[in-house]
Amino acid sequence: MVGARLHQEKGAALAMTDDFRWNDYFLRGAADVESFWKDLLAEEERRLLFVLGHGFDQRMCHGLRTIVGTSKDTPFDALVIEYDEGPRSHSHQYSELRERNGERLEALLKGRGKLARRRITMFNDGRRVGARSITNEFQSMSKFRSYSDVVVDISALPRGLYFPLLSKLLLLFDQDPGDQSWPNLHVVVAHSPGLDQRIVDEGVEENASFLHGFSAASFEREATREQPRIWIPLLGRRQTIQLERIYELVSPDEICPLLPSPAHNPREADDLVLEYREFLFDQLRVEPQNIIYASESNPFEVYRQLMRSIVHYREALEPLSGCKAVLSALSSKLLSLGALLAAYELSRGRTGDDHVDVGVAHVDTQGYRLEDAEEEQAVDLYSLWLCGECYEGS
Repeated sequence: MVGARLHQEKGAALAMTDDFRWNDYFLRGAADVESFWKDLLAEEERRLLFVLGHGFDQRMCHGLRTIVGTSKDTPFDALVIEYDEGPRSHSHQYSELRERNGERLEALLKGRGKLARRRITMFNDGRRVGARSITNEFQSMSKFRSYSDVVVDISALPRGLYFPLLSKLLLLFDQDPGDQSWPNLHVVVAHSPGLDQRIVDEGVEENASFLHGFSAASFEREATREQPRIWIPLLGRRQTIQLERIYELVSPDEICPLLPSPAHNPREADDLVLEYREFLFDQLRVEPQNIIYASESNPFEVYRQLMRSIVHYREALEPLSGCKAVLSALSSKLLSLGALLAAYELSRGRTGDDHVDVGVAHVDTQGYRLEDAEEEQAVDLYSLWLCGECYEGS
């Protein structure tokens, strides 16, 4: 069975992480994705639900096109998340690209399955409610039981939507992990460092906030208000304003930036240190030994590094009744998935003496500007299997 081939790492170096949920994991990237899905869909009769966002990003249909192309017979349904960032959004100028993506989507599904749409309300009385709206759309497992596999493609979804969406789905799937009628949960993302650098945040909001589902209400509890706060920002390009506003929200006692290394660009970590030197290292005096490194192409390594660091701080600060942790995903979506998994496990899956209050601090934008919009960029597809049959007995 394809699903039984988990990526496993053994040895003393991982002894401290033996109880982490995704210590053994399933990840396929680049050239291996197509062969994995071809083998999986050939094993037995399957029916897939593909959940994806409708945006202008050229990567929107890349995952669906790749997976649909691996099987001639497997039925595919699609659930499209439609969202509007507001009348002042800079993204409106790319409406033609968005329409083109919609036409590609319909062509891919023609004769293969049904296409449904869910419109997500992003604003209510001037307040952002997108994260709460998307979780409200997925309140039960009933709509998933007719499928063998649910695939969430985050390539064209903003962080403010795919973080709460995946957290909600994981929570639903975890309610009864022994129920064999529940589908497998996969995440795919079309990764392109070159394209990421050409998508620029526009209309950055004045204040940072904690994402719905990762707000860690206990951050405001009087009884734990004095606990030290550890802030781990996952660094990406052109995020200085976001970093400054998140720092004002969190008021951390310790800062541990995470840098991508190894990365597609061998100097990426060095370039990021230079970009943020003034704010992080000159102004805030972040110690070089606090820097965390993780592979740009492996979100599960990012997850493990975050888990190790946060658990280490919890144990070291036990005399002060532990600590609170704040993650900020200011990086690529592939790296951000590692932060999502760590935040989910720490906030949902660990209790008692192991519990750590975790929040995800985030700054929303009013859209994006795409530099060199017509220039094609190399794209690699990555596929993560988060829960389901491949973890049975592990």
